[in-house]
Amino acid sequence: MPIVNIDGAFDLHIHTKPSLFNRTLNDIDMAKHAAESGLRGILVKNHFESTVGRAELADYVVDGTRVFGGLVLNRFAGGINPVAVENALGLGAKEIWMPTVDAKQHCDVFGGCGGYSYQKTDANVVHEPVSVLGEDGALTQDAKDVLTLVKEADVILGTAHISKEEVFLLAQFAKDIDFKKLLITHPYFDPPKLNIDEQRALVDLGATLELCAGNIYPIPGTARLDDYLATIEALGVKNLIIASDAGQPRKSMPAEVIRVFTQCLMEKGVTQEMIDMMIKINPAVLLGLE
Repeated sequence: MPIVNIDGAFDLHIHTKPSLFNRTLNDIDMAKHAAESGLRGILVKNHFESTVGRAELADYVVDGTRVFGGLVLNRFAGGINPVAVENALGLGAKEIWMPTVDAKQHCDVFGGCGGYSYQKTDANVVHEPVSVLGEDGALTQDAKDVLTLVKEADVILGTAHISKEEVFLLAQFAKDIDFKKLLITHPYFDPPKLNIDEQRALVDLGATLELCAGNIYPIPGTARLDDYLATIEALGVKNLIIASDAGQPRKSMPAEVIRVFTQCLMEKGVTQEMIDMMIKINPAVLLGLE
């Protein structure tokens, strides 16, 4: 059995510190890890602040890899806030995420906003959950404006922790405006907890799926290797990327998460060429580097 080659890979879903949740490394040390591991680039994410400026600094300091940042539309950013998005894009954001820990569906699943059942902050200010839907059940104008701004900037929009209903309405609007960089965040995580048929329908609407290798770890433990193999077989690698969703102390280092995961895929019949499409080619296209 050959050894998988992840040289030149991207990881578009890494968590770094400072954060209100416990993280393993700061942006600069994570960039050094990426460079030492042969990764071509990483995208750092934070539930509680923009990572755009942080990423630019790490990218300047560390040679041998690229570092990109983005903005999550949680309450700290004003929720679904086109002004915050426009500013983040102007500063160089490569991905805008819909809400994560403040998304209405996340709050419903985990019994409150701002954290998880297994991961909390010390925040005390109570705030309302965030949704992309209005009282009429349709996308709000702000949600449409955000998607339009992201399309004009030609960067990624990640669906994050919104409900599958919200994901599908975003995907339909993305198709309507010919936006081709809608990225369905960790489809096996709950939320959005998408089955194969739902994943296929989203691909048919033009979306790309982000398979997060770290979801196999005991926490969150929301997926099995066989789930990912089923997705790859059903949807084809041209519609998929692989990311780690790592950076937490309970998981291995991000590059190692990707290496072990892709080695397991290879030992189940996925070829190096297929893996390259998911960890090297497709992420580069989403980042505008190819």
